[in-house]
Amino acid sequence: MNDSKKKMIIKYAVVMLIGLGLNIGLYWIAHILKLPMWLDTVGTAVAAVTLEPAAGLIIGYATNLFESSAVYMSDTIIYYAITASCALIFGIMLRKDGKISWKRLPLAALSYVTVSAVLSAVISIWRNSLPSSGWELMVYGKMISAGVPNFFAYAVSAGALKLVDTAVMCIVIPVVYMLLPESMKNVTHISATTWGSPFKNTKIRS
Repeated sequence: MNDSKKKMIIKYAVVMLIGLGLNIGLYWIAHILKLPMWLDTVGTAVAAVTLEPAAGLIIGYATNLFESSAVYMSDTIIYYAITASCALIFGIMLRKDGKISWKRLPLAALSYVTVSAVLSAVISIWRNSLPSSGWELMVYGKMISAGVPNFFAYAVSAGALKLVDTAVMCIVIPVVYMLLPESMKNVTHISATTWGSPFKNTKIRS
C-alpha cells in the first residue's frame, strides 16, 4: 500500500469517526435534555460534505443501526432513508464544480427539511405508529385537532423538529469543516458519489 492510499484511509477513518461521534453524542444530549430536535444526522452531513456522500451514507447507517438496536425497535432502521437523504442532499448540493459552495447551504437545508418531513410521514404511516418524540407528538396532536389531514399532520410535526435540527446543522457543518486541517478534507471532489468503496473512482486534491 503506497503512502497516498494510507493517507486517504486515515483521512476517511478520522472524519467518519468524528461524524459518528457527533451523531451519537449530540443525539444523546438532545435526548437527555429533551430538546425539540434529534441532532443524529449532524455528523452524517459533516462527513458527506468534508469527504463525499458515500462516507455520510456509511456513518449514517451505523448511527441508525445503533439507535434501532439500542434505543428503539429494530424496524426503525427504515428511518435510514431520512439519514441517506441527508448525506445525499448536503454532500451533493454543497459542491459546485467539485468544490464546496457555502452559498448553496440555505437551499440544501430547505431541501432536506422538505424531503425528511415527507419521508418521515410516509414511513410513520406505513409503520402505523405515532410520532416517537414528545415534541413531535405534541405538534401532531395540535394538527389533528385543527382538522389537518393525517399525512400533513405527520409531515408538519416531523418538519418542525427537522427545521430546528437543520438550523443547528447549518452552524455546525461549516464550523467543523473550517476547524479540520486541509489534509482531512476532499478539497476538490469531482465524483458526486462512488456508491461503493469511498476509495474507488474518486478524483481528489488534498
